[in-house]
Amino acid sequence: MADRAQQSGRPAAGSGKRKPDLDTVHTINANGSRNFLQVAEVSGRWQNRKRLIHLLLLTAYLAAPWVRIDGHPLIHFDLAGRSARLFGSTFTNQDFHLFFFVVIGVGLGIFVMTSLFGRMWCGLFCPQTMFLEGLFRPLERLIEGNRARRIRRNRAGIGSGKIAIKTVKLAIYLLLSWLFTLAFMAYFIPVRELAASAPLFPGHRAALVWSLFWTGMLFFNYSWFREQTCLIICPYGRLQSTLIDYDTLLIGYDGKRGEPRGKGVGKGGDCIDCRRCVFCCPAGIDIRNGLQLECIGCYNCIDACDDIMAKIGKPRGLVRVDSSRGFETGQTSFLRPRLFIYIVVGLLLIGLLILRIGDRESFHISAMRSQGMPYTIEGELIRNLYTLHLQNKTDRKQIYLIAPAADALSEHGNVEYIVPQPRVELEGLSDVQLAIFASMPKSSYTGPEDFNISFTDSTTGVVQNIKVRFRGP
Repeated sequence: MADRAQQSGRPAAGSGKRKPDLDTVHTINANGSRNFLQVAEVSGRWQNRKRLIHLLLLTAYLAAPWVRIDGHPLIHFDLAGRSARLFGSTFTNQDFHLFFFVVIGVGLGIFVMTSLFGRMWCGLFCPQTMFLEGLFRPLERLIEGNRARRIRRNRAGIGSGKIAIKTVKLAIYLLLSWLFTLAFMAYFIPVRELAASAPLFPGHRAALVWSLFWTGMLFFNYSWFREQTCLIICPYGRLQSTLIDYDTLLIGYDGKRGEPRGKGVGKGGDCIDCRRCVFCCPAGIDIRNGLQLECIGCYNCIDACDDIMAKIGKPRGLVRVDSSRGFETGQTSFLRPRLFIYIVVGLLLIGLLILRIGDRESFHISAMRSQGMPYTIEGELIRNLYTLHLQNKTDRKQIYLIAPAADALSEHGNVEYIVPQPRVELEGLSDVQLAIFASMPKSSYTGPEDFNISFTDSTTGVVQNIKVRFRGP
């Protein structure tokens, strides 16, 4: 009975100690209460790689709004102006369809990464992991001490020393949450304007509300919710099982080499059941139980086990990155059909995106429905009113020339056009509505007919025609 309990991870009768298992979520107790993890510190080659990647990502996140190209931020989203500035190019709401390619491309990229390397995205590049494991938990260790000290302090009950340390930690967490919120808002509000109006944002109630909301969300997430975000909210953990295959590189335990476990060197397999891999897991799982939904691919268990193996004189790699086939046979097939399918689809998407960006127009025109009847009769004339919307999609002042196309209603005689503003000067990323009239004698009208109105960019000479319809009784 005790052996069966040990294999499943459940405590044997009278042990009173719960271990991670495959049947329950270790961070949730049987009564529904939270089982807070105290993650042990670990060092090694994978931790060094993670720190470098997290440092680069954090630097890019904080620096992007400050970097300027041609006087504009590297990345800036102007929601009020319905435009965005991305890496020197300007996009408006008329270019929103390009976002489809971005979303599909990111999704496909994650599919490819998961198919090849498992949950590498979660362990190395996900913002949740970057902030929690790369910043907030190291700060917790710096303030509260190592895992053993934190456990002893939490078990000791309420005391002045414990309250002071917890207060300092939470105050720092709150400050960082607010600073990271401002860094996020800098992608939507120019940094100089943001710096001048923070923290109360006078005259900008929406900015104040959003700053308070996201500060509270980040503080709640990194101080209390933590790994539950990955387990409960993020759908990727549930999706990953459909993306991996027998040759996907995963973090796993070499059971052939490690079993049977023994409490000492030379008393069984290489695993001495020190549980160091369990103590350092930020998801609270035992990697020796196999692939699990909660695993975020953080590589902590690899460095922890390698450190123990070095101390007991055993080769590294008892816990390592390998495929299921590799753990069983020692061989892995990296190239496989689904990979080529992903590559072909990815190249097609990239090609379409490049073509669509290359075909982007510097200005946009559209016909708007006018109020009332589409035509009026004035004596012997039929008159149509057209309301057109002109949008300058560049960030520079442009001049546009407006006139009926050369062949507009050319088969009818005595057609008259009235263009109140044949020359329009528009500031960058601005728009205007224009009214144009067309009149035709009733004797010339034979039925509804389409014709074009031309808009010419005087700087580039680019001409766009918009089709409208002349209507009558």
